[in-house]
Amino acid sequence: MATDLQQRLNRIVGKSNVLVEKYRQLLALKQSADEQVERLKRENEQLLADKQRLERENHYLRVARTMSATPEQLSEARLMINRLVRDIDKCISQLNT
Repeated sequence: MATDLQQRLNRIVGKSNVLVEKYRQLLALKQSADEQVERLKRENEQLLADKQRLERENHYLRVARTMSATPEQLSEARLMINRLVRDIDKCISQLNT
């Protein structure tokens, strides 16, 4: 009887050890997945900011193109708009810090 109980206890201990090991593996996978989710969220935010910036620049260039009559005026307008966009981006980044 005692050996039967000891064998059952050994099996239970062995199975609990297996469960603990599986739990640790799943926990490590979850932590890795959480880190990947956070990294992808940051990357997504950066891509959205880049998209907005590019859309804004595209809009400015379209406006400049419709306003200018000659290629020289177009070039000057683009340079001016690019300077303005850079200045605005600098101001925004200073406000964010």
